[in-house]
Amino acid sequence: MKKTKRSASKSSSAEYRLATLLGTKDCIPFHENLPDKEYPYILLSIYGSIKTNELFVKVSNGKVVFVEAIPSPLFSPSMANRIFGMDVADSNVAFRHAEIMWEKHKHDLIGK
Repeated sequence: MKKTKRSASKSSSAEYRLATLLGTKDCIPFHENLPDKEYPYILLSIYGSIKTNELFVKVSNGKVVFVEAIPSPLFSPSMANRIFGMDVADSNVAFRHAEIMWEKHKHDLIGK
């Protein structure tokens, strides 16, 4: 996917880290490409990193991509033991962070 805009360096670093993590045994895809209710071309994905106990939140419209990594609030069960689904605490933190990302990047994502 080609980007037309770059997000902040923090996000770019997380984007690179997620790209290297995807497709490995150390990545848990909790949610992929969930469409926004109002803007269905805006997609949300959430991944877990087993090695770093982080959640990666990715928001994209197909032209721009924003990725940020946040620490999981949980130490137990370990991320490796969450392969059958996202814990409620992780879900709350990840979706709350997606809302923060939306507020920061909504104009780029909507395309206005």
